[in-house]
Amino acid sequence: LIDQIGLNQSIKVLNLGCGNAEFSEDMYDDGYKNIINIDIASNVIDQMKARNKSRKNMTFEVMDVRDMKFEDNSFDLIIDKSTIDALLCGENSYINVAKMLKETQRVLKDDGYYMIISYGKPENRVNHLERAHLDFEVSIYTIKKDFEDEKDLNKVHYVYLCKKRPNANDKSDKNFDF
Repeated sequence: LIDQIGLNQSIKVLNLGCGNAEFSEDMYDDGYKNIINIDIASNVIDQMKARNKSRKNMTFEVMDVRDMKFEDNSFDLIIDKSTIDALLCGENSYINVAKMLKETQRVLKDDGYYMIISYGKPENRVNHLERAHLDFEVSIYTIKKDFEDEKDLNKVHYVYLCKKRPNANDKSDKNFDF
């Protein structure tokens, strides 16, 4: 999908809520060398730093997705592999997701892409991406998993590809009311 939208391997990538998944490691090994991974859990970040010390230019930082310490318009691609799902399971979920999305839009470059990989169905996710303080062009893709037995038949991932429109940060500043 990244290749289809015309992003080359020199892009600057942010992985939100990286956890201990191998996702960014696989991207790095596929040629994407400029990847920053953040997670709120310091023990996870310590584990990932140790596991990936041979992968130069891939960094790991303890950071809250609701209050990122990056400059505006810093990243070409931001990846969210179930971070939105995790936030929606907690207290004040709608407010926390609104804050994360505001921050994500802020640090994403104009015409950059925010890619969400989620179990959440469109009827439960799109409303978060279309709030008044956001300005994304949203495309939705469905990925059906190959199944090994009957109980896996309905396992589906959704990919929400959100392209940041120019001047989206101005819209956010005017309309964010949380």
